[in-house]
Amino acid sequence: MFEGMEPKDWIMIVAIVLGPILAIQAQKMVNGITEHTERRLRIFRTLMSTRAQKLSNNHVEALNMIDIEFYGRRIFGIKFQTNKEKAVTNGWKNYNDHLKTNFSPENEGLWSVNRDIYFNKLLYEMSLILGYDFDEVQLKRDCYRPDMHLAVENAQLRVLNGLDQIVNGMPLNMNVVSLPNVTQPTVETVPKVKPRVKKVAKSAI
Repeated sequence: MFEGMEPKDWIMIVAIVLGPILAIQAQKMVNGITEHTERRLRIFRTLMSTRAQKLSNNHVEALNMIDIEFYGRRIFGIKFQTNKEKAVTNGWKNYNDHLKTNFSPENEGLWSVNRDIYFNKLLYEMSLILGYDFDEVQLKRDCYRPDMHLAVENAQLRVLNGLDQIVNGMPLNMNVVSLPNVTQPTVETVPKVKPRVKKVAKSAI
């Protein structure tokens, strides 16, 4: 049956048999890459849309997914991570470390400035790996944040920071500003109370 078949005939048979199988595997690989990229884009879009609401649940959830989606890949148990992926995960580590740093009311302004610097750096590294042509200045300035939202967010951070200090045994600084002006009673102002004399009835003789 196979007598007289040339090598090109064998190649044709192998191509016919393996062609559909390889096509399916290639399609699965393409779909996996597309889904992975879409998950990364979802994280980036969420962080961009909530960058003025850093305490929102969606913002926090997106941050916590960075380590998973930008981890890289494992091949035969060995981790492979590109330089761009490593820049994203390192940027998240630096930002996360800063968020866990306590601050006092005196250095709150500096803490907030450094927080925005770390966060914008993280967004910039993510934009590079996803193909966006952003720069750090653009990411910093092209954001609408009402002053009232910023005031509320900073107030929440102060409250949370104060509660954390109380829970961890930090002493409370209580300054007495003033005392109520209470007039002490004098002898003249105290009303005189007449002694009550109990009358005893005389028994009849």
